[in-house]
Amino acid sequence: MRRRFVVPNKDGHPEREDRLRRLVNDLHDGLGPTLAMAVLGLRAARDMISTERVAAEQMLIRIEGELYGAIADLRRLVADARPPVLDELGLIEAVRQYAFTLASRVPAESPLRIEVDVEDDFPTLSDEVEVAAYRIICEALTNVTRHSGAGLCIVRIRLDDNLSIEVIDDGIGAPVESAPANGGIGLRSMRQRAGDLGGVCAIEKVSSGGTRIAARLPLAAEV
Repeated sequence: MRRRFVVPNKDGHPEREDRLRRLVNDLHDGLGPTLAMAVLGLRAARDMISTERVAAEQMLIRIEGELYGAIADLRRLVADARPPVLDELGLIEAVRQYAFTLASRVPAESPLRIEVDVEDDFPTLSDEVEVAAYRIICEALTNVTRHSGAGLCIVRIRLDDNLSIEVIDDGIGAPVESAPANGGIGLRSMRQRAGDLGGVCAIEKVSSGGTRIAARLPLAAEV
């Protein structure tokens, strides 16, 4: 039997303001990466159309399906629902699928390999933790693809008393010192999602080059 962890409800925010903020974050973290991935796919299909027409047509069919899914996701987000892919695949497989699809959209002249490193027999988590983890990872991977120029990105997911997430790339490195104190909307959203659960999310340069995004999401007692 799989273990399930729950996170207690957190108070302290007016309900309407909290719901609106969550909706804004979900729109940014959910639809944003999906649309960004669609744009990458369209660019790849454009480059392939003259030499690999069949492959380009197949990619366009996949993108069409993803955009229809984004429309459905938007409707569910408005209703404050969790991403359906988590119910279909679970957190780990959903992350793997997103990583595979995203890496396949990167231009061939600058390929990106994304590895997902996770322990076997990963337990079922609460809805709140799964949604926060999935959104944080997707946003981090999208940033790597769009801004880092990395050739390798590793996603590490570990579970002890907390859910620990690391997204490490070997790209040009984030301009941590020159960035605004709270970062852009993506980083603010990742920090907010972690903070809502009493956790933390930080970004830092890696000494050997590249960027590390690390999040820790606390879990309540096992039930």
